[in-house]
Amino acid sequence: MKDVPLQELLESCCDAQAARWEAGWSEFIRRYKRFIYQMVARTCVSWNAARLHKQLSETIDDIVSDVFILLCENHGRVLHGFRAKDDERLFLAWLATVCRRKTSRHILRHFSSKMVDAEAGEIPGIVSSIDVERRWELYEHLVGLCRSSAAKNKLFMERDILIFFLYTWADFSTDMIQLLPCLDHIGHRVVDNTVNRMRNSLNRSMMKEVER
Repeated sequence: MKDVPLQELLESCCDAQAARWEAGWSEFIRRYKRFIYQMVARTCVSWNAARLHKQLSETIDDIVSDVFILLCENHGRVLHGFRAKDDERLFLAWLATVCRRKTSRHILRHFSSKMVDAEAGEIPGIVSSIDVERRWELYEHLVGLCRSSAAKNKLFMERDILIFFLYTWADFSTDMIQLLPCLDHIGHRVVDNTVNRMRNSLNRSMMKEVER
């Protein structure tokens, strides 16, 4: 299927007939594997994370495999959703977005897990190893998980999120947290209990996220 038009190639990748499907994916891999690898690698490097660099090659390979699984599953459902099948330039832009999202999701899970498992004093070091713009992405991801996990306890949800991130992310001591006007009424045990409860909730939320 070498040099077949893009539309025909994508249709063959979504076709359940084995011969056409296998030939289509062989050609798809020949054309786009290098591009997918480059997009994944570029996104990984943009996190500028020292801990990730130690296993960067393995991480890239894992994510590239995940991208192909996503594109292949359910008879190419994701590929079938791409509409401009006659425009190579738009397809490459779309494919790059798929790669970036898949990569960011993988790395967010990686750092979220590290932050839940780490001692509180280790977390500022994990955060500081990440590029500043990516820190905000990680922060927003974790806050989203916190809100999701604390949905049944909405009364103190925002307070607990604030305490958790001040204690872990910003390295505030319990005494420093209690000096804040909005938190000067809480005791030491409230901080300890909140941090432990939020860790457990985050861990449960991440396990559910992996299962999806």
